[in-house]
Amino acid sequence: MLVAQIGIGAALLWIDLNASARSGATAPQLFAPPGTGPETRPYAPDRRPGTPAMREMPQRLEFGTEGAAMTLIGQIAPGDAQRFTDYIEAKRAEGARPTALQIDSSGGSVADALAIGRQVRALAMTTAVGEGAVCLSACPYILAGGTTRSADPAAVVGVHQHYFGENTLLPAFLAVEDVQRGQGAVIEYLDEMGVDTLLMAPALKTPPDEIFVLDAEDLRRYRLVTDAPDTEG
Repeated sequence: MLVAQIGIGAALLWIDLNASARSGATAPQLFAPPGTGPETRPYAPDRRPGTPAMREMPQRLEFGTEGAAMTLIGQIAPGDAQRFTDYIEAKRAEGARPTALQIDSSGGSVADALAIGRQVRALAMTTAVGEGAVCLSACPYILAGGTTRSADPAAVVGVHQHYFGENTLLPAFLAVEDVQRGQGAVIEYLDEMGVDTLLMAPALKTPPDEIFVLDAEDLRRYRLVTDAPDTEG
């Protein structure tokens, strides 16, 4: 069993290193709405679909508020969970209490996404990915935090393998431990939020430089979107 785990870890490490080497690859060119393009598409965290050309994605989350609605836009950078907390506290000090979160993010730090998702659930906020927006990589974990969750038919929600840890240049057995801890934390989180942990199946089959786009049926099956408030967690 240990030999098999080390082999899996080494394979995942090889994928990560190759993905890092190709980090300058062309941004996605096939971001048609879910169900109208290939399931697995190229992925670049600094880009998002736009018309006529790809729009840049902010390097860290940007927050905004209008009434009870809050927006969250950009890549998820280390430290963004604390920035999210600080923003919410500042708004509450002003007398504002956002109850709905609109998301447009290409993903990033898994740890920060999980922490933000837990804050969203604790605040009993709803989450949504609007028309033309994306929620990729670690972003669906923020989406999962909503008491109710929705995605516009023209939104793009997708998952893939993640990088876990600061340094990918590790001995295989250490890489295995790092990956397993990270995957375990994600599985626990999904279960806590009432999302089907089988969402990890397409994620683990898709390398970091690609994204598996979830169609409407996938979103319902994995319970990333809901028809009623989810109070688990």
